[in-house]
Amino acid sequence: MQEESSIKNKLFRWSNSKLRKLNKREAETIVELREEASSRKYYRLLVDGGSFIGVFSPPEKEPIKRFLDINKIFISQGISVPKILSFDAKKGFMLVEDFGDSVFQYNLNSENASSFYTMAFNELILIQSIANPKIPSISKEEAFRQMSLFEEWFLINLLDIKISGSLKKLITKSYDLILEDFFSQPQVICHFDFESRNLMVLKNGKAGVLDFQDAVKGPIFLDPAALIKDLYQDWSEEQIDMLLGIYLSKAQESGLVSLSDELKLQRWFDLAGLQRQLRILGTLSRLYLRDKKSFRLPDLEKTLLLCIRSSSKYKDLSQLANFLDSLLPELNNRLKNIL
Repeated sequence: MQEESSIKNKLFRWSNSKLRKLNKREAETIVELREEASSRKYYRLLVDGGSFIGVFSPPEKEPIKRFLDINKIFISQGISVPKILSFDAKKGFMLVEDFGDSVFQYNLNSENASSFYTMAFNELILIQSIANPKIPSISKEEAFRQMSLFEEWFLINLLDIKISGSLKKLITKSYDLILEDFFSQPQVICHFDFESRNLMVLKNGKAGVLDFQDAVKGPIFLDPAALIKDLYQDWSEEQIDMLLGIYLSKAQESGLVSLSDELKLQRWFDLAGLQRQLRILGTLSRLYLRDKKSFRLPDLEKTLLLCIRSSSKYKDLSQLANFLDSLLPELNNRLKNIL
C-alpha cells in the first residue's frame, strides 16, 4: 500500500509539471481507476472543468514503448484512441486524453446492441485494414503456448486435475485442430483484447478504443469473437448470429472477407474464439494463483461455458466439449471455497 501511495503521489506531481508546460490547469485531485489484470495502474486527474488520465506502467515489467508505437500507428489510421499528452519511459508515466466513463461494458443492452456493435466494428475494420510491418505476427508456437496456460494453470494448478496419457493426447489433438483454423483464415492486425470493457462510447458517436498495446497480426476473427462472445454480455445464439452478420457485412464491404463459404467463416469465428477462451481460463487462474488477484475469478465459469458452446458445435471437437463439460462441477466447488 505504501508503494502504491508513493507511485500515485509521484505520478500526480509529474503530471502537474507536464500540465504546466502544456499551459494547462494543474490537477487538483488524483483518483485510482479500475483494477487491472496487468501491473499497469490508471488514475483520473481532476482539473477544474475537465480531466486527464495518468498511467503508471512498471518499466521493468511493461515498458511503454509498445503502447506509444501502437498509439502512433492507430492514430495515423484514424482509429479513435486517446491522444498522449506527455510520457516518461524511464519512469513508466504517461499523461493521456480522458475518454470519460461511458464504457461499453456497462451500457450495452439488447436494444442498443446493433448501434453499439456497429460503432465498434467501424473501428475494428480500420484496425484490420492496417498494413504495417512494425506490428509482429503471432506465431504458431506462441498461439500454442497461450492455450497451454489452460492446461498448466486451470487444469493442473486450479482444479488439481491429473493429466493422464489419454487426456494429454485429447488436449494436444484439440490444440492442433484449433490452430489449423486459427492460421488458415486471413491474417490481419488484431487489437488482441477487443472486448466491451476496452471500448468507450464517445460524444462524437464513435467507439473509443483502449488497451491496444498488445496488438499483433493474427486471425481475422480473433477480435470479432472477443467482442461478440464477450464475458460481460449474455447473448443468445440468435443474437450472436445477428452481431456476427453486422461484422461480416462490413468486412465484406472492405474486402477483408468473402462470404462464399459461410460454414467455414462460422468455424473460423468459433475456433478463434475457442483459442482465446482457453487462454483466458489459464491467464485468469494464473492471475489468482500467482499474482494473488481474485477479482476475475467469477469470469471463469462464463469462459468455460463459452468453450463448451463453441467446441460442442463440431464433431471433431466433441470429445473436448464433453471433457470441458465434466469440469463445471469441480470449478463451481472450487470457486465456492474461494469466493
